[in-house]
Amino acid sequence: VGVLGPWTCDPILAWALPEVASRLAVGRLNRDADLNQGYWWDAVVLAESCQTPQAVTGLLNAERYATGLVGPLNPGTCRAAGLLAVAWNKPLTSWSCLGDVEGLDTLVVPMPEPVGVLHAVLKYFRWAHVAVVAAPQDPWREVGQGLAQELRARGLPVTVVTTTGSQEDEAQEALRRVRSADGVRVVVMCMHSVLLGGEEQKVLLEEAEDLGMTDGSYVFIPYDALTFPLPYERHPYPILANNTKLRLAYDAVLTITIDSTQGTFHDALDRAKEAYEVPTHINPEQV
Repeated sequence: VGVLGPWTCDPILAWALPEVASRLAVGRLNRDADLNQGYWWDAVVLAESCQTPQAVTGLLNAERYATGLVGPLNPGTCRAAGLLAVAWNKPLTSWSCLGDVEGLDTLVVPMPEPVGVLHAVLKYFRWAHVAVVAAPQDPWREVGQGLAQELRARGLPVTVVTTTGSQEDEAQEALRRVRSADGVRVVVMCMHSVLLGGEEQKVLLEEAEDLGMTDGSYVFIPYDALTFPLPYERHPYPILANNTKLRLAYDAVLTITIDSTQGTFHDALDRAKEAYEVPTHINPEQV
């Protein structure tokens, strides 16, 4: 199985330890006769470029040594990767694809579509007018553009689609565009969560607090938490404890995430360490 992602160029995903995670997954798979069906599984980590035009090139040699693929993480390359997988007759498992997947017969979507979940929440609260603010890196730009198109296709007026960086003036300009748009109620943040170390979201929320946008007039929704189980029960986040402005701003954040019925990610990693399935020196808070 080829595991494709921007492991070497994304500062947050560089902490994901894809080699360790892949070995853990195939190790458990190989021990479970009901799942492995008598086959011996192995994984190889493939590098995905952070630039969209080059992101699929990591797949080009995968035909020879991968019978299945996980990824890519950049939705802008899903169609190209999907067409390669169809041509090779290999399954492609990706949770990041947005929009048109017609004809991608070997694509497997392993979880509820994040856009569909987000749309259901917006519909429930009757929040129609949406702004999308993305980090400047290519994968997040692609997420932002794809999200806006998908929400518009579902009938929601997405009036602002913009980017922001880690500088205060960039966040101020993005928020100025949000404020100047008519009727915007929700700001969807397509970037790494500040709880995981995302600098763009930190600066954006702090500037929103300074501008008085976190008083209930706007709801800020992190997109990335829709794609994984962010720990939420009795789990402390030091960045909120140590930053008063950010903690105040976070009152305006509505997090939608996947429930994990068998404990948090940190619990699962601790159990794997105790069973010597992963190196014991790994700090769960840094992965």
